[in-house]
Amino acid sequence: MPSVADLVDPARLPELATPANLRLGREIAAAKAVELLEFGPLLVRGRVGGPEANSQRRTTELRSAAGTLEWSCTCGRATAFCKHCVALAVVAWEKAPKRKSKPRKPSPTP
Repeated sequence: MPSVADLVDPARLPELATPANLRLGREIAAAKAVELLEFGPLLVRGRVGGPEANSQRRTTELRSAAGTLEWSCTCGRATAFCKHCVALAVVAWEKAPKRKSKPRKPSPTP
């Protein structure tokens, strides 16, 4: 089963979020406004704040379930991958252990 980090690869985020939510979520993550409450391979939960002008904090969860990504956020946008989800996804990807690439088998020589 893929981990949350596998499912929030930065290349995949544009498929999940609108351009505005993607930009805002990245800004939130860059401002270090994400507090990780739980960080595991199948569940990442955090308290996510907005930019400095917005001090509201939302509880956001990302879950790996049956090979797909599920999310929830207390901002009330249940179906959208909101800016809070993007921010948590960015932090989850950055904090996840990096995988070593698999060694390639040498090609046979003629």
